[in-house]
Amino acid sequence: MPWPLSRCASLRLISKDDVPSVASRRPVLIVVAGPNGSGKTSLTTKVLQHRWIDGCTYINPDNIARDVYGDWNSNEAVLAAANKAVQMREHALAHQESIAFETVLSAPDKLDFIERAKVSGYFVRLFFVGTDNPSINAARVARRVMEGGHDVPIPKIISRYSKSIANCIIAATLADRSYVYDNSVDGREPKLLFRATEGRLVKAYQSVNEWARVITENLSREGDVEIVLPTDTTRVRG
Repeated sequence: MPWPLSRCASLRLISKDDVPSVASRRPVLIVVAGPNGSGKTSLTTKVLQHRWIDGCTYINPDNIARDVYGDWNSNEAVLAAANKAVQMREHALAHQESIAFETVLSAPDKLDFIERAKVSGYFVRLFFVGTDNPSINAARVARRVMEGGHDVPIPKIISRYSKSIANCIIAATLADRSYVYDNSVDGREPKLLFRATEGRLVKAYQSVNEWARVITENLSREGDVEIVLPTDTTRVRG
């Protein structure tokens, strides 16, 4: 069940759209994260159309496997592409270059990278998309496989689901801006639930689904939390 926003402290009702933050001259790291089958690729498509992506190199192992190694569905190509993506991210970090990438965020290496980027002076934007339960994700992955996409074993989908959400808490405390979306309903655009600034919950756009409640409970509530009346909660906001 969704979590009622009335439980938030010091809520302030507003109806205007969120105002984009002032552009930063710092190098930018954009991370689109979420469990397998949650809808990262669909959300990434929106993010890649936003002005924030200007100057960023999008590093995608699937694209590398297809374009560099010739087969994104080959185990050898996937492994080689994953290693190449790591090299590209590390090169970008060493040279203060702006980048964007997707991740399941279930392993500590991505948290380590985000932390190192933050320490190096990057402006970090985190987009996280989740669902109400891992069975939704498993069904989507199964459909993807039937359509020729790559498979993920169900036990991995289930174990990564909870790890990904838990790691989102840590990533949100590191990121300058965090945006959390729910994508539980097939055939609909992901719903923006809330936004955080430097680990502090600042704006809520929807009632918070139960899966995301653990994230909000671990964010700071200092100051007001604005509720924005939902008009278009699918688009990427500032």
